[in-house]
Amino acid sequence: MTTVNLSGQPQAGVDRRLREYALQSPQQIAVREFHKGRCEERTFAELEALVDRTCHALLLRGIRRGMRTVLMVKPGREFLACTFALLRIGAPPILIDPGLGISGLKSCLDKARPEAFVGIAKAHWARLVLGWGRSTIRHRFGVGSGPFPPDTWKLDQLRKKIPDQIPYEGPVLGKDEIAAVLFTSGSTGPAKGAIAHHGQLEAQVDALSKCHRLQPGEVDLPTFPLFGLFGVAMGMTSTVPVMDFTRPAHANPQHLLDLIERYEVTNLFASPALLGTLSQHLQKTGKLLRGLKRVISAGAPARHGAIETLSQHLSPETSIETPYGATEGLPLCHVHHDQILATHEATSAGNGVCIGSAVDGIDLKIVEPGGKPNEGSLPNGHIGEIWVSGPTISRGYLFDEEADAVHKFTDQKNRIWHRTGDIGMKDTDNQIWFRGRTSQRVMTSQGPLDTVATERIFETHPGVFRTALVGVGPTDDQRPVLCVEPDPDSNMSHAQIQQDLLMQAHENPLTRGIDRIVITGPFPVDIRHNAKIQREQLALMAGRTIS
Repeated sequence: MTTVNLSGQPQAGVDRRLREYALQSPQQIAVREFHKGRCEERTFAELEALVDRTCHALLLRGIRRGMRTVLMVKPGREFLACTFALLRIGAPPILIDPGLGISGLKSCLDKARPEAFVGIAKAHWARLVLGWGRSTIRHRFGVGSGPFPPDTWKLDQLRKKIPDQIPYEGPVLGKDEIAAVLFTSGSTGPAKGAIAHHGQLEAQVDALSKCHRLQPGEVDLPTFPLFGLFGVAMGMTSTVPVMDFTRPAHANPQHLLDLIERYEVTNLFASPALLGTLSQHLQKTGKLLRGLKRVISAGAPARHGAIETLSQHLSPETSIETPYGATEGLPLCHVHHDQILATHEATSAGNGVCIGSAVDGIDLKIVEPGGKPNEGSLPNGHIGEIWVSGPTISRGYLFDEEADAVHKFTDQKNRIWHRTGDIGMKDTDNQIWFRGRTSQRVMTSQGPLDTVATERIFETHPGVFRTALVGVGPTDDQRPVLCVEPDPDSNMSHAQIQQDLLMQAHENPLTRGIDRIVITGPFPVDIRHNAKIQREQLALMAGRTIS
């Protein structure tokens, strides 16, 4: 069925799906959140009305179609209302991880050149004191309780001027119109503003729904804000946990389990770090978790141990699924936990992590590192860079020609290809094996070593929690150093771990060049999923240690 706006014209955008579900299932709970121990719920009809009032309120004080708008609001009802409203108006929300820190946030805002700012009081005071967007931001809206700086319109007060029953008849938005600007996590370089078009976001919702068999009426527990938005756009009830969303690894696992049981949650999104926390908690308590249909984990390569442990504490019909993707495109590949566990031996042998096959609509090529997709794909079994093309892929970056030149390529058929920055391999069954980031390859005199593929060889050791391969020395003649984060539950001495791993490295032709093991504390990780290892920082530390 073709969706139309109130004037009867074709309409693009995921916000229209909220309107559809508000008409089809008005009394279904759309969002459930908790304030001071009290549960607050809003139906799809109520959320839809709040979105319309938010549209009118923002327009009342200057927001217009095409106006890039910074959005700094905590996950929950207000995040959904403001995001859907900006999408409906056609004013692209700019979404940036607050965990980037003061300098990182300022750099992103300088790049984005926003004209408006919608945020909580803390964000507004930071904007004022630190000068975020001082030369470009002309419209400021405060969400929630204040106090706010004197130049800020309080959104709640503006909404009170709008009658509940007046819907917002927005512009007819095209699929090629910019919907949002999503900044990358900056885990392997400066954060970049990926442009998301309305057609792309719709394609992502459709692909995720099909890939994971997500159904309207399900109950979702998202621990990543964007997945919560997508869930509501699919007609799911979003149950927002009480947690610091910039530190998912530190979420209270018992709180999540309580929510799953109390509200009959069917779908859980958890980063690999949170997956590990949850699996450890279930193992220690011996608890069995019933009712879930699936657990979705993304953001970093899956860890076999955590998935195996978690699967033992779930119902047999519950699946653990790990889509592969990026800020610039999701999902790209998809794999079920049965296949992950079946490939553990190959991963431990140095093949990398199996991430499944490309999802429908995605064209994936393994290309010679540094090459372009028009130069042809490498034969199956050969290692190269992963390039992708399809409707769920971002077409470019905001005001960043350098990033476009490095990561985007348009072929003769006018298809836009995205360079993921990942090293991988396609096997004879067309399954993709992730081996690590291109920028983090260790270039030794004997040839390159891929980080994730190499590290998983050593992570079978009982005294090891995880490892990180880094290179020290000249760019083309690096010395490979294996950093080790010991298992906190192991009583094995550091000296014994080092001795065992050196022996293991010497016995394997793939790792014979590794002659230095450095024991560290907890690894530095990315701010979005707390799972991607910041190997660049570890390399600096390792260089000081062995110098």
